[in-house]
Amino acid sequence: MTISNLPRGVYVTGQGPAVVLLHSSLSSARQWQYLVNLLKADFTVINFDILGYGKAEKVQDSDNYDLNVETGRIKQVLQQVIGKAPYHLVGHSCGGAIALKLAVEMPDKLLSLALFEPVAFHLLAKGSPQRQEAEDFKTRVFIDDAYLAAEIFTNFWNKPGFFRALPKKMQDLMAADIAKVNLDFKGLVAESYTLADLSVISCRSLLMHGSESPQLSRHLSQIITRALPAVSEQGFTTGHMGPVSHSEEIHPAIADFIRTC
Repeated sequence: MTISNLPRGVYVTGQGPAVVLLHSSLSSARQWQYLVNLLKADFTVINFDILGYGKAEKVQDSDNYDLNVETGRIKQVLQQVIGKAPYHLVGHSCGGAIALKLAVEMPDKLLSLALFEPVAFHLLAKGSPQRQEAEDFKTRVFIDDAYLAAEIFTNFWNKPGFFRALPKKMQDLMAADIAKVNLDFKGLVAESYTLADLSVISCRSLLMHGSESPQLSRHLSQIITRALPAVSEQGFTTGHMGPVSHSEEIHPAIADFIRTC
């Protein structure tokens, strides 16, 4: 399917029921390419570069940024491409949190929901050790040194030494995008829906997690899993970036789940 006049960083492929893909921070729509190839023969795949990543536009008003800026753009694209038709929704990390927000706001539009460790930090109980860890992590990344911030961020979600092992070109790209990571944090913690509000998501859901992920993201996945009405859980021997590092294992699991819904 070819749609004209789409915003930059939106890629529509295939035909059939729609599948919406949302990637993690410091990534792009390219992380889902293997999944796109698995689905495009039978589904209309709408793959987004989240604002500030890939070929998408930068955030125009950072002072007033929240996740409504992201979801507003996504909703406009969906209206343009599929109108009022329902869709499958897939998200990873920050993209998973954006997907969860969309699901709460428009549960009647969902055919299914598949999330890999959505970092909906605002769902962590205020005053809890996990909420404090998230706040501390945000503070450590929100610094003037873009390269050090990118190193702290990527090492946390991967492993010590990960950033410095990357090619210099990749380090440069990540450092250039780190300002959007801080806006992502801002949007994530500003959300107000609660765990109880997840009860409106009546479609089948799949919550995925990695056994080698940070305890923070695994804890978040656990509390979200417990709050969803019709959810199954699937673990992988990977870290938080499993959809990127282990795409040939995780993407087929997502495709299989979508095909059964």
